[in-house]
Amino acid sequence: MSSSPIHKAYSAKALRRLGGIAAQTKTIVELALCHGAVVVVAYHEQDGRRGRVQPNDVAVHLADAVSEEMRLRADWLETDIAIFMTEASVDHTLREDEFAPGVVLSVNGAARVLARKLYLLREPPPPNATDARDAEFLLTKISVSSPGQIKYIYGRPFPDAPMSEEAEALIQRAFHARSLAKL
Repeated sequence: MSSSPIHKAYSAKALRRLGGIAAQTKTIVELALCHGAVVVVAYHEQDGRRGRVQPNDVAVHLADAVSEEMRLRADWLETDIAIFMTEASVDHTLREDEFAPGVVLSVNGAARVLARKLYLLREPPPPNATDARDAEFLLTKISVSSPGQIKYIYGRPFPDAPMSEEAEALIQRAFHARSLAKL
């Protein structure tokens, strides 16, 4: 079932608004469609490009502001925007920079997004950040056979940043759950 043109137009309007207020706060919000779910990654804007990754509580706050201003559902990113991105991806009309500079759209970047989420676990996350939950979700979906492969995925963008104990424990729990599911 596809969305109506009105739904698509309103979703695009909401993304433009999110992009506008993100740009005002020198934030770039990446909305990554990974395994059917929208995962939110926040970056500090640096010379108009994605800079250092940051906890996504700032992006959650910005999305809440758009939700309130435009009278959207509280879960509009996870529902309406997931549908919008899925349909655009299937139709081959999804453009990464369509809502730039404040919003970037991506598809099938689960490994790259997971590395950033694990990196953020080096510090205790802010209360509204969903980074740990996102990392756990991605660990259950990503197709790798060992924790060593996850460490390799993490080490590619962060070769000089040791993985935190929290990230290591999360990986171990995910692989333990996988082994129990096979029984």
